Amino acid sequence: MDLKTLNRIDKLRRLKSRGPRTPKWLKPYHLLFVAFLIIFVFGAFIKLLEQNH
Repeated sequence: MDLKTLNRIDKLRRLKSRGPRTPKWLKPYHLLFVAFLIIFVFGAFIKLLEQNH
C-alpha cells in the first residue's frame, strides 16, 4: 500500500474513534440549564393548574 491509502485509512480510523460530535447546546452546562428550565416550566404549569381549581 502506498502512503496515500495509508493516510486515508488513518484519517478514517481517527474520525471513527472520535465518535459522533455532540451539538453545542448539548454540552454539560447547557444540559443543566435546559433541565432547570424544564423544571421551572413544569412548576409554573402545576401552579397554574392549582389556581384554576
